[in-house]
Amino acid sequence: MNGAAEPALRLSGSRRRALIATAAIGVLVYLAAALVTDASRLQAALRALGIGGCLLVLGASLLNYLLRFERWSRYLRRLGHPLPRGRHLLVYLCGFAFTVSPAKAGEAVRALYLREHGVAYADSIAALFVERLLDLLAIALLAGLFVLGARAYWPALAGALLLTAALLAVIGRPATSRLLDRFAAARSGRSRRALAGLADLLRASRRLLSPGLLAGGLGLGLIAWGVEGVGLYWICAGLDLPVTLLTAIGIYGIAVLAGGVAFFMPGGIGGLEVVMPALLVAQGVPLATAVLAMLLCRLATLWFAVLLGLLAAAVLEARPERLPPVATR
Repeated sequence: MNGAAEPALRLSGSRRRALIATAAIGVLVYLAAALVTDASRLQAALRALGIGGCLLVLGASLLNYLLRFERWSRYLRRLGHPLPRGRHLLVYLCGFAFTVSPAKAGEAVRALYLREHGVAYADSIAALFVERLLDLLAIALLAGLFVLGARAYWPALAGALLLTAALLAVIGRPATSRLLDRFAAARSGRSRRALAGLADLLRASRRLLSPGLLAGGLGLGLIAWGVEGVGLYWICAGLDLPVTLLTAIGIYGIAVLAGGVAFFMPGGIGGLEVVMPALLVAQGVPLATAVLAMLLCRLATLWFAVLLGLLAAAVLEARPERLPPVATR
């Protein structure tokens, strides 16, 4: 990214902590409202699932996060930033504190921490962009496990696959970056910096889409999100619901896609909450129980991630050590 544009993106430590505190308050308010609404039934569902079942489901979510971190760290190494894994893992997890932002855009807060250690904004945002792109493709493929038998959802699956293909085509063409460079050269001020930054972002993203990285990233995405679907299956099994493993994985995939359609809603909230119970009801699950299964799934995925993110952000702010800087390109 153009060096002149980067200073405007920096946040002081106090402002960053205020941002984290605001996110924490917002999460607590939403979570409290969700728990109060169905507190008694949710407690009964947790008892039915048991401690062992809860740990299994949370373990599935944790494995999802670790697999995606492995992919993320590969991307940054490819861009020339081999960072120590312990601190880097905390930076990656802290992004989850802002998962409930519209379109999960708040996860880009990682760029603020990484910039202090020599990682250009274009590189960290490119890693986030490619991660989102491959997640979309992986989730769409997993959704196919359910969608192939439910024609009503074919348009959603086709749309996700076409969007992914279109974005890959745009990123993969060097001419796109060159065109943006020409537009930037003809402008000045913020417009010039924005266009130049976007061109840098596309160039960095293209470096992450070599055949090996693309196949490896997609493979890790399929495993990571498939494991989350297994978590939903364990929830259904704990509640004695008539849902098979492949059906649970497919239902989770199509529900996450539905959350993606609610693009500007925090964390896709609303889309998944409607679609997942509806899909479970179609499998013969009573509506009240289907809603409970959805709430348990949300607690073990979205809200567990947010909690880990807040803890990671707190550690980073409490121990603001700096990594050896890596020269930016």
